[in-house]
Amino acid sequence: MNLPSIVIRQLLYSAVLIGILGAFANAAPSHWRNLWQRFVGGLSTLARRKTLSWVGLGMLVLALRAALLPVWPIPQPTIFDEFSYLLQADTFAHGRLTNPAHPRWQFFESTFILQQPTYASRFPPAQGLVMALGQVIFGHAWFGVWLSAGLLAAALCWALQGWLPPGWALLGAFIGLNLSLFTYWMNSYWGGAVTAIGGALVTGALVRITRAKQWKYAWHLGIGAVIVVLARPFEGLLLVIPTLIALGMTNRTARVWLPIVFTGVVGASWLAYDNYRVTGHPLRLPYQQYYEQYERVPPLFFMPISSAQRILRPFDPEATERETYRTARSWRLLVNRPLDWLTLLRYYYGNLIWVVPVMAFAPLLLRSRRTRLALILASVAGVASLVEVWWYPHYAAPFLAALFILAAQSLRYLRQWKYGGREVGRFLVDAIPVAVLLLMIASQAEAIATHRTADQIQAKETQIAQKQSIEQQLLKEHRGQHVIFVSYAGLPNTHDEWIYNPANIDDAPVIWALDLGRTENERLRRYYAERSFWLLRPAESLNLSTY
Repeated sequence: MNLPSIVIRQLLYSAVLIGILGAFANAAPSHWRNLWQRFVGGLSTLARRKTLSWVGLGMLVLALRAALLPVWPIPQPTIFDEFSYLLQADTFAHGRLTNPAHPRWQFFESTFILQQPTYASRFPPAQGLVMALGQVIFGHAWFGVWLSAGLLAAALCWALQGWLPPGWALLGAFIGLNLSLFTYWMNSYWGGAVTAIGGALVTGALVRITRAKQWKYAWHLGIGAVIVVLARPFEGLLLVIPTLIALGMTNRTARVWLPIVFTGVVGASWLAYDNYRVTGHPLRLPYQQYYEQYERVPPLFFMPISSAQRILRPFDPEATERETYRTARSWRLLVNRPLDWLTLLRYYYGNLIWVVPVMAFAPLLLRSRRTRLALILASVAGVASLVEVWWYPHYAAPFLAALFILAAQSLRYLRQWKYGGREVGRFLVDAIPVAVLLLMIASQAEAIATHRTADQIQAKETQIAQKQSIEQQLLKEHRGQHVIFVSYAGLPNTHDEWIYNPANIDDAPVIWALDLGRTENERLRRYYAERSFWLLRPAESLNLSTY
């Protein structure tokens, strides 16, 4: 289903439910209305207990997703980014920042993974560190993702509490439940939640320092700034720099700036050391190293096409990437990027009905001193999206809290709206969350019951999801250790990249290697003389043949 159809369906279903709730409210006896008011009053009482609110919300997300594991299992990785993050997590879990380059590294080249000068992920370290925590404590990297999604729900609520009255902060955090529970931020290894946690800490701390004069939150701001830069350096700095400018305009005292400078120096030093271990230079990011070796199309539209030294087997996606690059440099970007933002808001808010009050009360949000900085930060994210060649919802994760501040504040304006002397806005603020919750439960319950959640659909559509079952079947039927050569001849799907291995390649029971031809393959056979060798031609069959 395309995006316009999803938008229309969401808004239509929400409007119908709100109409039904309105009819019910008019016809319901007074004791039913009194019961609802007591329920709302109970939520208001809970919201005033701020620590309980944000801790409870985070625990709720963790408990709900854990309870769903029997019917909605741990997601399978299927895309390039996920396997790269899993390698990074496995590396960290073994107590290393990177791995030595393999003597036969040419057989193990794969997308978004460095082979030279070291064997490592191309990505910044924050997501991998959290996933490594899950691997070490719980035995699987996904539990790091699970923890980060729960912490995001808590951090978002905490951030909103600094900007808004307690009840509105809790309502704003409720909007984020779908994001924390049901999107790829929880149900993949692609990332998003870790970056958003850092952004929430920065956004929530700033308002507490500048308005409430609570100096201790300078530590939160510094830690949050380090997290967003270690997760997404470009977008993270676009959040941190305006934040520090805003802070400098209101407070220049040492008790505020010393904690921020200290955490910043520690974070920058750690990143420089990580860069040094991976690339050999403290100022060279792994991303930059990978780009120079393997990619030609730059990440930002104003950068020129480069000449990469190597083209990854089995695919040269240059034609598709060059078209994306040309689009980013043309007027078509002004059409495509708003659609990307619509997709982002659908992910962030869960239901696009929350966007309607934001649009309706945009003039008030523009004039409000309370939301001015949040609006500036959201605008920075929008401008940044215009310079990036590719753009996905998690790219704007540092600015998540700012977008939710705007949504919650617009609901405050909506609550004051009257029509014909009737408190229509008050009814809508009560009815919209109920309608959204009912739709969320219905749609997600159907997807889970039919095994058609987004991650499960992706796994079914991608051959690489069969990799684990192929390994298990091989180990079950044949003792010892194995190497599987993969021949990509005739494979049309550029996302079916099979060559992914753990941090300790030589210790893996099954090693996946590129089929480089008989002559070259003999080098690997001699290196792994004690292993059995197999051949997989995924374009023809998923059955192994002896090599």
